[in-house]
Amino acid sequence: MRLLRFVLGLAFILSIGGGLVAAQEDESFDGVWWNDLLGVVVEIDGTTVTVWQAEGNTCYLNGQLDLDGSRLLSEGIEVYTLELDEGALVILEQGSPLISLTTAESREDICTETAEMTLDLPDTPITTQAEFDGLVNEILAQAHIPGVGLALVAPGKVLWTGGYGFSNVEAGIPVTSDTPFMLASVTKTFTGTAVMRAVQEGKLTLDTPINDVLPFVVDNPHVDGEVITVRHLVTHTSGILDAYPTYTDLYTPGDSPIELGEFLAGYLVEGGQWYSPDDNFALRTPGVTSEYSNVGAALAGYIVQQVTNMPLDDYAQDFLFGPLGMTHTGWHLADFADLSPIAVPYSDGEPMEHFGYPTWPDGQLRTSPSDIARFLAAIMNGGELDGVRILDEATVETMLQPALPEVTSDIGVFWFLNYPEPGDIGHSGGDPGVTTWMAFNPEAELGVVVLFNCDCALAQNAMEALASIMTTHVDLLTAQ
Repeated sequence: MRLLRFVLGLAFILSIGGGLVAAQEDESFDGVWWNDLLGVVVEIDGTTVTVWQAEGNTCYLNGQLDLDGSRLLSEGIEVYTLELDEGALVILEQGSPLISLTTAESREDICTETAEMTLDLPDTPITTQAEFDGLVNEILAQAHIPGVGLALVAPGKVLWTGGYGFSNVEAGIPVTSDTPFMLASVTKTFTGTAVMRAVQEGKLTLDTPINDVLPFVVDNPHVDGEVITVRHLVTHTSGILDAYPTYTDLYTPGDSPIELGEFLAGYLVEGGQWYSPDDNFALRTPGVTSEYSNVGAALAGYIVQQVTNMPLDDYAQDFLFGPLGMTHTGWHLADFADLSPIAVPYSDGEPMEHFGYPTWPDGQLRTSPSDIARFLAAIMNGGELDGVRILDEATVETMLQPALPEVTSDIGVFWFLNYPEPGDIGHSGGDPGVTTWMAFNPEAELGVVVLFNCDCALAQNAMEALASIMTTHVDLLTAQ
């Protein structure tokens, strides 16, 4: 069971710093706890833990876990642990704080209605495009999703793209195949591709120590003589942590005024504006444990800038977006002459301003279903599409293999392997008002893209349903 609505690689999980203390014998975890930012509600009654996802006035049942002391168990296997910190409940995964929740009087104070975290979809056969469109719209309606961009891809070929619902509900602007959506952490697949292009060009290797190419020195204050390499960054094993709320406090309307290099130096170098030895660095040697790091991904993008002597956005435009004809894609809002076609993010049913952050290589890319489909088609085809090659086939193969197999067999160069199912390769993304998913199966030679402009409670269910109906109706969609 997933505790949070966002899965791998998502930029907006709330963590905390400070001293944590396990519950003493005279303390209890019993009660209702919640995180209003993520809409997560946890009810604990003795050994039973019920997890809800709050959206509006409704709490959707996410699942149940068992509590054994401070250990949260799923089918007898420990998945999380609990600790108390100054009245807050902290849920930890493998010893690292995952989410902090505060007390509430009751679940009814948070949401007055409850529902199963499922979709009730008809099981009638789909034989026409109109019936397919109707089912997609039914999924959006049940999951309260404003709009979605979809793509179905094969190696070297975009099979189908589509848009449903609204990119801007208030203005009545519909989603089309050319509507740019913010990608959140799916962006990291593009950053990883840029890293591998620089590797292919001989600008660096995956084993290049980062301090050999940075204009400042990164030193984990908890480890003597450590050497952090590019390989550690792309596998989330560098020991560089995302410090919350520092990381999320820098989200801002519009593009961030803070330059990427300015933030990274201020975060990673002692004396910097955002430096914290305990919050920013893990108590371990790099290359030992994989712990998701948005800042580490941003640093990888910055390293590409350093070794190519080009801003990452310009580098990607020259070798990737331009050659592939990705004309509805940009890293920054300033890259778009007109913001009105960009999908407006919605959170809890309300529109948000377009936003940005200084670590933009970790999640800020905006692109359309038609554009990202061309990118995925090239990757699935060994780096080539329509006679244009963005990466050599051997480079793509390296990118999509375990980059540090002695630690994890499930991460390539930012791409997640065996995700979402065994044999699949992909990435998901989530930010306020954003939920995205891109994955392909090399054996089936099919890839799927799902882009939502909301952080809706039922987004994961809707993603799975949409992916299923696309992959089971390939002939119908390609017959147009």
